[in-house]
Amino acid sequence: MLTTSKSHKVLIVEDDVFILKLISEIISNLGNKCETTTNIKDALDLVKSFSPDLVITELDFGLGQSGIDLIRKIVTDYPEIKIVVLTTHTSPALIDSTIKFLPSQIQYFVKSDLNADISFKRIIQNAFDLKQRSKIQVSKSEGAIYLSNTQAELLRLLAQGLSNKAIADKRNTSLRAVEALINRTYQALNLSESDSINLRVEAVKLWRSSRIYIK
Repeated sequence: MLTTSKSHKVLIVEDDVFILKLISEIISNLGNKCETTTNIKDALDLVKSFSPDLVITELDFGLGQSGIDLIRKIVTDYPEIKIVVLTTHTSPALIDSTIKFLPSQIQYFVKSDLNADISFKRIIQNAFDLKQRSKIQVSKSEGAIYLSNTQAELLRLLAQGLSNKAIADKRNTSLRAVEALINRTYQALNLSESDSINLRVEAVKLWRSSRIYIK
């Protein structure tokens, strides 16, 4: 069994069950005690009952509360808990357009960047050793796509399944303005009309990939 220098209590919050089990197995094999959940509500309950030393969380949980909400609660009420974000998104602004940066003590990793050099052992060690923590930058993936905050926010709403009318109501704008924004966003994503694809579906797939960056 691989072990870190000290055993920790780790809460893993991830809505992809396969990834959740994989991360839990890796971290448990490093000698840590793990609890897992696929939603924010249960995560908030486990923060109280399990009292983790470290929380590893995704940001995107679809409709309802996000990883941002969990982070805000922990930072405010449980500042002693270390936080690692492990997400498909290159920026927290893709989940909440009002947030460009998370607090500096929070480690932020894009799943596609994990490799032999950026391992869970290193992530955990960094979380508890701020003096030794090395700055790990989000790498620019091949085929990176750059969107404005407004376009990124639109993709988030599309991913939630909102209709054009619902998006217009939420943004307090006209239906025509939303349709124009959608068309501009499709252009930025290099998506064009085709009988074989649904542009809305393809746009959401890209939003959930690690190729979208905020300008």
